[in-house]
Amino acid sequence: MRQDYFFRIQPSLTLLNEAQKDEIHSRSLEVLERTGNIVDDQEAIRLLRDAGCYLKDENRVLIPGRVVEETLKIVPKRIPIADRKGQPALCLEDRRAYFGTGSETINVIDIVTGRRRKALLEDVRKAARLSDALENIDFVMSMGMADDVPAILSDRYQFAAMAQSATKPIMFTAWDREGIEDIYRMAVSIAGSEAELRRNPFLIHYAEPIAPFKHPKDSLEKLLFCAEKEIPVEYHCISMAGASGPATLLGSFVQANARMLSGVVIHQLKRRGAPLIVQSPVVFLDMRTSLMPYFGPDWVLSALLSKEMALYYGIPTFGKAGATDSKTLDQQAGIEIGMSVLAEGLVGNNLIHDLGYVEMGLTSSLASIVICDEVVSHVKRILRGVDFSAEHMAVESIIEAGPDGNFLTSDHTVKHFRQEAWFPKLFDRNAYDNWAALGEQTLLDKATAMAKSILARHEVTPLAREVDHEIETILKRASEKRTK
Repeated sequence: MRQDYFFRIQPSLTLLNEAQKDEIHSRSLEVLERTGNIVDDQEAIRLLRDAGCYLKDENRVLIPGRVVEETLKIVPKRIPIADRKGQPALCLEDRRAYFGTGSETINVIDIVTGRRRKALLEDVRKAARLSDALENIDFVMSMGMADDVPAILSDRYQFAAMAQSATKPIMFTAWDREGIEDIYRMAVSIAGSEAELRRNPFLIHYAEPIAPFKHPKDSLEKLLFCAEKEIPVEYHCISMAGASGPATLLGSFVQANARMLSGVVIHQLKRRGAPLIVQSPVVFLDMRTSLMPYFGPDWVLSALLSKEMALYYGIPTFGKAGATDSKTLDQQAGIEIGMSVLAEGLVGNNLIHDLGYVEMGLTSSLASIVICDEVVSHVKRILRGVDFSAEHMAVESIIEAGPDGNFLTSDHTVKHFRQEAWFPKLFDRNAYDNWAALGEQTLLDKATAMAKSILARHEVTPLAREVDHEIETILKRASEKRTK
């Protein structure tokens, strides 16, 4: 057998050829050169002007294609992320897919009562601790907008709750420059020093501009802060087709791609080679309800466009899956969760968030996170692909078994079946009588029971006492400053 067949075949989805990527890139540059961006920050404007961009009026900047082309040469193609213990956890590059929860829902489905209510800080802690225990959840976000702490400080409290309740990498939001500075101080305390956090980051910031072409001051201050401190940051440039973008998928994508490129330029002008993650998604406004759905066929096509152009540029990517527009964990939720996780996995986005979202991102569910963990496990087995080695071709085992043989007692079977076959933890494969004898439990019944069991028994490695004290001091100072 030829030696070049000794590799693993892995599946993926593709859409664009090289000529089409070139055309999208060219049209995106044309938009940046002719339309420009509103830039509401003087430091960002200065960086752009010094790089050769043109100020059309007070804060509208036209970005020449040559500036974009030069910038794309220095963006990191690979971003390693650690857990809070400093151990390697994620490597954001190519089509390597990692899955995590979502961020800041105003409601939760109570795991005890099953009723929808306002999210509390304890819900953030529970979601982080649950995710810490689930083996297929790779990173955590704040699954709740804590209603029981001051709103202006909730970003700090939520980050602290995640850091104290999970060891996995954290993706966080911050409301303003002061918020991200406080969160950064907490992260430095956890890492041990600024140098160690820079060398081995365990956190990623989520930020976004405003469509169609506006970079607001708060977004830019956070983006520039992340570049300065070399905090990995995801700059999320969404376009809502028919509302903030053209009604065609490709038109809205060109718009979003152009805005994403302008963010890349600003970020890299602040610090060359600072770690950056991008996404340029398109979502179609539902004209019947005036709401933004979280899943649909247009989202899958948009994710493909966004990922393939990011590969073209060599920049790691963000994605979305495991969310449902349904108000409860029903058949619609199951279909949307399963299809979205599989689609995003095959697209190959690097950081895929929103596992556990219900009701168009307004509500989170611990049971849904458990179900998503099972679905992600299924999809990760698909993404692992097929081993194309001679050992896995199993020709010698086939010959040894002969025409009437079986493989139940084969050494080859004993060696490989646990790794090759996928075995569910939640999905039911029992015969009907056995299922009935076990209580006729539904998937939701089992997921709810599993979530409760994990929360009752899972212990998270605590932060050092002095780190906890420093976090409390930072939160106290922020509160005192806001009340003056």
